[in-house]
Amino acid sequence: MSLLFSSGGGRLGNQILNLIHLTAFAYEYKISIFKVNDFFIESKNSSFIYKIQRNKTNWKIVNNIEDYNFLRRLFLKLFILLIHLYFKINPFKRSYKIGFKRTLPKFILGTFLKKDNSLSKIICDAEKLGVVVCGWGLRDWQLVRKHKKKIAENILNGLKNSIDISNLYYRDYLLVHIRRTDFLKVKEFKALNFSDAIWLNSILRICKNSSIKKVVLFSDDKINKKFISSLEMSGLEVLQPEIIDRSNIDFFEVFVNYISNASLVISNSSTLALGISFLFHESIYIPCKINTYKEIKMDEAHLTKPISLTWN
Repeated sequence: MSLLFSSGGGRLGNQILNLIHLTAFAYEYKISIFKVNDFFIESKNSSFIYKIQRNKTNWKIVNNIEDYNFLRRLFLKLFILLIHLYFKINPFKRSYKIGFKRTLPKFILGTFLKKDNSLSKIICDAEKLGVVVCGWGLRDWQLVRKHKKKIAENILNGLKNSIDISNLYYRDYLLVHIRRTDFLKVKEFKALNFSDAIWLNSILRICKNSSIKKVVLFSDDKINKKFISSLEMSGLEVLQPEIIDRSNIDFFEVFVNYISNASLVISNSSTLALGISFLFHESIYIPCKINTYKEIKMDEAHLTKPISLTWN
C-alpha cells in the first residue's frame, strides 16, 4: 500500500530533513512513499504529488519561491485539507497528525499521534491500507544510518535536477554558516545563539588547528565589519559569496557548491547547512562557549545537544 506525507512545516532545510527520512522508508519498506509539494520542493513533472523512489528522483527545488503566490499557496493548502478529509472518512484509509498539538494545523482532519512510538503504527497501517500523515517528527534515524550512502546519492541526484554541482578550483577552506534572524526569537533555540566573540574564537581555533587560511562566510543576518576585520587581521582570507549581486547568482546553488567543496563546516545547527553537509561530510563543527568549538558526527547529530534541537 502507501504512505503519503502531506506537510511538515519549516523552510528548505526542514524539507530536506523530511526527504532524508522518507527516502530511508522507501529503501526499507515495501510500500509506496509519496510527498505533497511544498513551497520549497516540488514535483519535477508539475503534479501536486511525487513518488519517492529508490533509483530515481521525481522532485526539484523551487527556483523562485515568489512563484508561489497567494492563489497557489491557497490551492495547495486546500489540496492538503481535502486529502486528509478523504483519508479520514474513507474506512479503508487513515489520516494522522503527529508531533506537538500546539504546532499542528487546526483544520486538518486526522487522528493525533504523539511523536514518540508513532512510526510503527503508521508503517503498519500503511502496509495494510493507505495513510496520509502531516506534522513534525516522522523520523527513524536508525534507518537513515542503515541506508545513509544510498539516501545521500538519491538526494544529491534530486538536487542536480535544479542546480549545477561541481568542484571548485580550491577546496582548502572553512565554510561558516551563522544562522540568526528567527533563531533569536525562539526561546528554545537560546543554546544555538552565539556572540560574535564566540564565533570569532571558534573560527580562529579551527583554522589554526587545521592549518586553514581561508574562510567562506554565509549568514542570514548582516555581519559586523569589525568581525570580518578581526578574521583578516588574524591572517585569514575571507570570502562572502552572499555580497555578490543576487540577481546574477543562484544562492542555493552557490551555497551547496561551497559546502560540498569545503574542508570543514561550522554552523550553529542550521537545518539547511546540516542537510547539505549530510550529503558530503562525516562531521560538522559548532561553536562552544567553554571549549571554543565542538566536532559533531553527522550520524550522531540527532542525539547531540544543542544540534538535536533542530536536527530531529
